[in-house]
Amino acid sequence: MEFRPGDLVQLKSGGRSMTVVKADKTGVDVIWYAESDDALRTATIPAVCLDVIELDDDEEFEEEE
Repeated sequence: MEFRPGDLVQLKSGGRSMTVVKADKTGVDVIWYAESDDALRTATIPAVCLDVIELDDDEEFEEEE
């Protein structure tokens, strides 16, 4: 699967949504907001571990609390 900057992704095992910053052969760089400590977090994750989140235009995305 090809990931593009701005794509919303999630680990295949579940969890919070993350935004793709950059993707290349070594992995996918993502960023997300960590409410627990009010900070932005980043990571590089293997592409095989991620799925793109598809949202309808009318659908509002809500994080699990």
